[in-house]
Amino acid sequence: MSNDDMFQWWRQAPFGCALYQETATHPEQWVFVDANAIFKVVTGLTAERLAGSQPEEFNRHAVYFSESTALCYQVDSYAPAAGFFLVILQQIPNLHFASPPTASQRNPVALVSLLLELGQHFSTVEPAALPAFIQQALAKLGQTVAADRVYIFNYDFNNNTCSNTFEWCAEGVMPEINSLQGVPLAVIPQWLHAHQTGQEMHIPDVPALPKGDALKQILQPQGIKSLLTIPLLAGMELLGFVGFDSVKQYRYYTEQERLVLGVFARMLVNLEVSARNRILK
Repeated sequence: MSNDDMFQWWRQAPFGCALYQETATHPEQWVFVDANAIFKVVTGLTAERLAGSQPEEFNRHAVYFSESTALCYQVDSYAPAAGFFLVILQQIPNLHFASPPTASQRNPVALVSLLLELGQHFSTVEPAALPAFIQQALAKLGQTVAADRVYIFNYDFNNNTCSNTFEWCAEGVMPEINSLQGVPLAVIPQWLHAHQTGQEMHIPDVPALPKGDALKQILQPQGIKSLLTIPLLAGMELLGFVGFDSVKQYRYYTEQERLVLGVFARMLVNLEVSARNRILK
């Protein structure tokens, strides 16, 4: 099994992973093979710094404090095969240190304030003003969580397609809405299955998806490094999905950010249900 095949198992893991290989001449020295996106975000190390790293830098302590996220991670390690060493960083829930917020650290107060603001206006917005309001909401959401794109898709099961209906892009990020109309559901079966079962689709490392993967062939031309999508479900009916794209850097969206997107999804579903009820009256 090649190094790439071995590491493929860990690239999409929901925790940080870094793989090292033992050197033939110096058994106590290790050569860095690769790390997944979460490991890179948590450590905040450059590619050059990771290439020169050794496993003991991380596993000499039971707990690793990340200056990038201001969170604590349990350090584990084991040998997945002879001559290889895997370092794993798993977030420890509800354990953090008081420290100045870093540039990459999200502000939970800002997230809560945004939800309160959106919730208040969603309940009072007039139907005619709804498209403009949704566009503004996407912009505020994207700016608050530092996403590069925020978007809404509708599923069309009569034609077995999905289409991008709303999109906000950060400065310098190319829009993709025009090229994402009538996307055949046949090319995204795993994506569709996740949404039909009420699950989010969280891909921290899009380039690490297997070669020839249909989903990768759709996402990579858009420059997407990481993404998060959450289904729009009205009871058992799947209406569409909302999502974040990260284009400029890899991202592992935090629990708070995923919660915010989930609440926003429910707001959109409530709007759709209310619109249907008005038509029936």
